[in-house]
Amino acid sequence: MISMRFKILTKLKILFFLIFFTSISFSQTLEDQIYDVVDVFVSNPNKKNLEALNGKEKEFSTKVKSFDEKLALVILNCNKGSFEMKNNLQKNAIASYEKAWKSFDKNKLSNYDIVEYCLKPLGTLYTKSGNFTLAENIIKKYIFIAEKEQNQATIISGYINLSIVYKSIGSYQNAIDLLQKVAKNKAVSSIQEKRIKEELAVNYIGLKKYENANSLILNSVENDYQSLKSKSFLALQNNKLEEALFYFDKAKTVFLKTENFTAREVAKLYVDEASIYRFLKEDKKSKNLLSKALQALLPLQKKRTLPEKNSLYAENTFLSIFDGLAQLETNSQKKIDYYNLSFYVSDLIKDNIVSQESLIIQQFEDRKRTEKCLQILWYEYQKTKDNSWIEKAFLFAERSKNVVLKDKSNLKTLLELHPKNKDLIAQNKLTSQQETLINKLIRLQITGENPNEIETINSQLASISMILKSYNEKIQKQFKSSFKNEISLSNLYSKIEKDKAQMVYFFWGNESVYEFQITDKKTTWNQIKIDENFASTLQNFIHFFDDSSKINEAIDLFSKTSLKLYENLKLTTLQKGKNTIIIPDGLLNFVSFDALVTQKTTSKNFSKIPFLVFQNKLAYQTNATFYIDNIPKEKQNTILGFFPVFTNTNAELLYSKEEAKALLPLKATLFMNENATKQNFLKNSNNYSILHLSTHGTSGTFNEPATLVFYDDLMLINELYALENCHPQLVVLSACETGIGKLQKGEGAMSIARAFQYAGAENILFSLWKINDYAAAQLMTNFYKNFEKTNSFFKSNYLSKIDYLSDIEISNAKKSPYYWSSFVYYGAVDSEENNYFYYLLFGGILFIILLLIYGRNSSFFKRKKI
Repeated sequence: MISMRFKILTKLKILFFLIFFTSISFSQTLEDQIYDVVDVFVSNPNKKNLEALNGKEKEFSTKVKSFDEKLALVILNCNKGSFEMKNNLQKNAIASYEKAWKSFDKNKLSNYDIVEYCLKPLGTLYTKSGNFTLAENIIKKYIFIAEKEQNQATIISGYINLSIVYKSIGSYQNAIDLLQKVAKNKAVSSIQEKRIKEELAVNYIGLKKYENANSLILNSVENDYQSLKSKSFLALQNNKLEEALFYFDKAKTVFLKTENFTAREVAKLYVDEASIYRFLKEDKKSKNLLSKALQALLPLQKKRTLPEKNSLYAENTFLSIFDGLAQLETNSQKKIDYYNLSFYVSDLIKDNIVSQESLIIQQFEDRKRTEKCLQILWYEYQKTKDNSWIEKAFLFAERSKNVVLKDKSNLKTLLELHPKNKDLIAQNKLTSQQETLINKLIRLQITGENPNEIETINSQLASISMILKSYNEKIQKQFKSSFKNEISLSNLYSKIEKDKAQMVYFFWGNESVYEFQITDKKTTWNQIKIDENFASTLQNFIHFFDDSSKINEAIDLFSKTSLKLYENLKLTTLQKGKNTIIIPDGLLNFVSFDALVTQKTTSKNFSKIPFLVFQNKLAYQTNATFYIDNIPKEKQNTILGFFPVFTNTNAELLYSKEEAKALLPLKATLFMNENATKQNFLKNSNNYSILHLSTHGTSGTFNEPATLVFYDDLMLINELYALENCHPQLVVLSACETGIGKLQKGEGAMSIARAFQYAGAENILFSLWKINDYAAAQLMTNFYKNFEKTNSFFKSNYLSKIDYLSDIEISNAKKSPYYWSSFVYYGAVDSEENNYFYYLLFGGILFIILLLIYGRNSSFFKRKKI
């Protein structure tokens, strides 16, 4: 009877709520109507009433005009976002807060604490969803607002939240530096001081500085949740198992006494507890706790079953759950199934990310996950020798390669197919603007100039990123079927057969390198352990190219090291004479495979040492997808060359003028000396099919990006990312270290060469180390002479090296691989038979002949009939 009355009362409440929404008197002002709707929702917040509120928000958004009306709508969206955030509707909450902030900022609204009720929760949501660049921009935005208002409490909390972003991306030292700086602020409250110590302890744990962490939490209060968790973790590290459980149980008790905790917080608690039992090797308890964590996030999920993908959403905690369940599983296929769910959630998270940097960070965990999958598949392959395991492994490896570059390439292709699509055009422009702003920001951070402009740029970046995110969502809906998830292996085999090629494909993991050798008929799979022997051989080989003297001073040692690396990489099985495609990964990105020695030798004559370049013609690619998609096109052969030369300076390139002469027979447009400016490059680069840059380049540092040097200015890679409609058939980078940059797992080196790929270059020829300008001039002269004859980028690169080694006028010392093997060609196997002019000419002549024959035969039959 009581439950029946309760149900009737509940229904009456909901009915009243709906009637109220639909019957608000329109004699009220629009502002009053909005506030009344907010008041009613706040008095009875639930998911059903949220639907009604969403409907009213859409209606109001088309009507608001005045300052007060717009502010009222901002407040509505902030309240809506708050409810959505508490109820685990993360994506919706982000959308609500973004609407509020965009309106507040665009309309210059005031008289509302936008930082507390919008920007703070929005920054937290961005951090939780892995959108770290946006989180950083938003937090810096509200710190700037707080500094203008001299709101010390918000400044301090802002820096603490910013440290959490740095902690989340593994930049523990940056987080510590920030926390130590803010701890000196005299306005720090006791609660904030406690929070700073907690975060410092967690970051010290991240750096494995356990003594520092322990000293911070030693005297912490007994009822502090985070400190108790940290004490539990430190006890585990010291193998004090009972103590670890004691502190975690206390932390759990404190947590459960708090009010209004979210499903996400409950799930994370179970995940943390599961990790302790996993450490204690109590797998059954650990598995049960992970199942509880999953149920917290998916209340309708049945226990002990895999959830349907359509029930999942972009939430980092799912990754911890599925990865944990995969590690506890004993059946290989079930392990793979759990990891596939993690990959699926990771893709959902990446769909909401709009910056390269955040996407690459998200990719780190995917790479670790991929290696675990490859370990499982390798185990099954060794056990069964079933080739289906090889194909599965290859698809996993390819999935993790160059995700950012692939996405950019997909969008470029879509724009080419749909050149009038407004969303694609807008997205392309916004991406370019984003990279331009990042370029300005980096320059200002390097010089330390104009901090006010830095804030303005951060604010602009936040706004552009929000708009870009909405366009990305539209494009994903419009062209869902156009985004490639997996390559076609049959297409790969067909391309390899057509190119008369073989492929050597590497995946670089933490423990092993996995290598796939692929021909049109067969794939073999090798595991190469990254042990001390392999690592030292590779490092010794790479260090031989640190300067021009190292190889010449120890030719025998170089030859032995080079042969050893050749054998370690299992390249002795390569078919001689076949075109060979190298897909490097990890440190192998910095290896010139041409310079590997293929058999024992005692020769000190470099022309007679059996280098791989004498055995096989090599081309490189960043991934198998790009190899398949890079179909040779009819060449335009319009060449633009830039030669700053830097005469009468310490940076002078003495032989650059000789290099320029090699382009003259090809009717190239050349910008020499003071004309080789950055502005001239930006103005002209879109109008030529071949771009040749003979200049200086830098690989950058951990904090500074790679650069290309023009006569008047540097060009950072972000400025190259921003190039629009720059799709040359070939970019030749005759400059130092243009293929070197900060190495990012799965994405490769953040180099000048990659920046041109990102901008849309089809093929690239670049250097791996600081090249000698005499050798560069010789190689480039050879390249263009051969290109005149063959019309093939691929073959011209190969012949340029063969011709260099065969040139009797070049001394033996200058024939060291240091001089000739620096240049690597990333591109299509465009053999000389692919000279499309001759194909078209021959086809045209054949068509005319057939037409004449047909005409004569027709006339003959007509006459015969008469």
